[in-house]
Amino acid sequence: MSGDASIENGKLGGRPKYGVDLKVQIPDIEFVILTPNQYGSLLEKYGYELLQKALIILENWLKTSPQSEKYRGKNNYAHFRADGWVINLAKNLE
Repeated sequence: MSGDASIENGKLGGRPKYGVDLKVQIPDIEFVILTPNQYGSLLEKYGYELLQKALIILENWLKTSPQSEKYRGKNNYAHFRADGWVINLAKNLE
């Protein structure tokens, strides 16, 4: 196994890199990056309405918070954990 970076396994085998063509296009969502498979998985897990609320919450945070700079331009699937702040905040808005 070589130490070369590739699109499949990221730099030195780290997190996978995602190209623009692998990003799901969601209306009114510019900064949140998910692959179509990840979006489908979240849709199945949380349902359309809860997922839309969570996407808007994360989108607004990525746009406005200085602490979010390190998450911009990267895949955001990990933010949608069932016990995470994004989903909990979206549930509280129901």
